[in-house]
Amino acid sequence: MQRRAPGKQAETDVERLTTAVQRLQAEVEGLRRSQRHRAVIEQAKGLLAGRLGCTPDEAFSHLSQISQRSNMKVAEVAAGLLGIAAPIPEPASGPSDEDGFRPERYVTARRGTTPPRGEATPPLVSLLPEEITARYHLACAALSAAADPSELAEVAWSEGLRHIGVTAVLLAVLEPDGAVRLVGTHGLPKGLASAWQRVPGTLKVAFLSAVVSGRPLWIDRKGAAELGYELLGEGDLRACIPLRDRDRTFGVASIIWAEGELPEPGIRAYVSAVAEACGRRLSQLLQDGQGAPVASPAAHWVEAILETLPGSFALLAPVRDSAGEIVDFRFDRCSPAAVDAGGRRADEFCGRRLLDLYPHVTGTGVFDGYLHALRNGEPFQLPPTPMSVPTAQGEVLTVVSMRAARFGDGLLVNWQFHDAERRLTSHLERLQRAAEAGWAEWDLVQGQVTWSAEAYRILQRDPGRGPIKLGSLPRYVAPEDSATLTAAIQRLTGAQEPLDLTVRLNRGGTPSVIRLVADPVVANSGRVVAVHATIRLVSGGVS
Repeated sequence: MQRRAPGKQAETDVERLTTAVQRLQAEVEGLRRSQRHRAVIEQAKGLLAGRLGCTPDEAFSHLSQISQRSNMKVAEVAAGLLGIAAPIPEPASGPSDEDGFRPERYVTARRGTTPPRGEATPPLVSLLPEEITARYHLACAALSAAADPSELAEVAWSEGLRHIGVTAVLLAVLEPDGAVRLVGTHGLPKGLASAWQRVPGTLKVAFLSAVVSGRPLWIDRKGAAELGYELLGEGDLRACIPLRDRDRTFGVASIIWAEGELPEPGIRAYVSAVAEACGRRLSQLLQDGQGAPVASPAAHWVEAILETLPGSFALLAPVRDSAGEIVDFRFDRCSPAAVDAGGRRADEFCGRRLLDLYPHVTGTGVFDGYLHALRNGEPFQLPPTPMSVPTAQGEVLTVVSMRAARFGDGLLVNWQFHDAERRLTSHLERLQRAAEAGWAEWDLVQGQVTWSAEAYRILQRDPGRGPIKLGSLPRYVAPEDSATLTAAIQRLTGAQEPLDLTVRLNRGGTPSVIRLVADPVVANSGRVVAVHATIRLVSGGVS
């Protein structure tokens, strides 16, 4: 991972924390506005129930019908009935069923439209804002009744996009391995749709790029060739628009024109609004029977696996801002045994945001490591690292290691706390020093040798030079004991006979006596594959 300058890194960390705080403040203010809205709506429901002699639910139904017919929010309708000023609405970041389509925000009248270059392609018509509004609402009504993704693609074309020259609509969802699977198409030959039913994430296809970046991609065939993108199907022009469920990209809509130039901003905004409406309906079609929101596509594959995994595992979904930049991650799914440094269990942090819970990760390289893993597909690994973690009980010092790998549109993350291991190692080191004993292991298959720190000290070996092989150990003892130790090692590795010898060292000019106890590790084949030994200083001075 590329290192950033310390000043720039600190600035980035501060920006992330500032963004998280501002978002939380906005959420609190949104809740306050929501409470004010609810109070006004409840009063209006009571007024209607008393005047019309209906139930509160029927009164709300009346409010909703007035809202739809007048293109006003329910809170505004309720305030009007009560004769008071409507609560200040929360600023909208994009079109939604509640906000309605705002032509003055999205679309302007089209002037000077270029005539069609071929009879096969309908012209891009000049639409007034009122006509755009009507077209959008008619399209949304038709989309909301689509029974499956294939019908959704057909309705998007016939009711919302055909009149602006669109010839094909493709709807796809992201799968756990980064591939994109077509779920609904219209205008694409069946043979081609079948051949491209599943597009691997390793291919450089235009709509895959839109899913990864989280940003709409408007591109023509010439531009695609220059960037090395492959375009699916015929057509010189297309828009690849990410589909989102709340703040997570779960799919993409590819909208194709047979020919033409890149549309003006007003038409682009209209196409994006229709695509967002497709995304809302597609997310509903993908919901479970209880109406739960669409989780990461990877979640449906990994949930059963997480249920069987011991330890702490989670599927993190990226949280993007309006520009498509990743600003946070959300815990989408967690293994049942998952626990954090503060002792919280999986059900206490699953569904919450990473930076809300652990703002310190921005300064440890973890957040940047997650970003790199998601964008580049290279797994992120953090070795056991001391960290000070803020919790409800105060700062907690812990040693934690992490691994993260891209899984679909998110990250599969594992973390492990090493505090017990660290304490055990510390206790063992103190015991070794007090008993003047150490340990050594020889892996006879891999050729790896491991000594404890105390073993180096007793054998008067520089740790910087590393341990020595088992067969070289006789060189460390006095000449009169060398042959005895050599024979004992041969019996240990050949006849599998444990070794227990007291020998004199011949190191550093200081005489000393050590006791060497070793046991063979025998494989199923009957072969000695390793030797585990304890070395204890019996007498003599070791500096």
